Amino acid sequence: MAKKKSSEKPPESIEDVKHRLGVVERELGNLVKFQWKYAKRMLKFGTAAWIFGLAVFVATLTIYQDPGLLFGAPSISLSLLVIAAAAPVLITVIMLQRHRRKIKRLERIRQGLLTQYEKTLLKKMEENITK
Repeated sequence: MAKKKSSEKPPESIEDVKHRLGVVERELGNLVKFQWKYAKRMLKFGTAAWIFGLAVFVATLTIYQDPGLLFGAPSISLSLLVIAAAAPVLITVIMLQRHRRKIKRLERIRQGLLTQYEKTLLKKMEENITK
């Protein structure tokens, strides 16, 4: 038969908890900074890709078709161009969800470590008072 693990963890020192808390806070800060850099890069790339695609589309129409076709385009093609402009923003939002989940997870870990740090500190103070 397998042994059941006890639900109690071995007591950690204040320094250990403080160190783990510092590591989590640094990682959280790095993720927040990276999230904004990542969002800016994605939006710049998406906008550049849209402009490039639009330029290729217009160039292809003028080379293979009549240039008057650009101005006589049906309204559906114009609405598709607007939707294509919104696509990079939508892709950026979807990709940033992953970073938001990581940030929320680290914030929960940080809150748990802060609670553990407070408990450890209070236990240490109780031991000092009772001595």
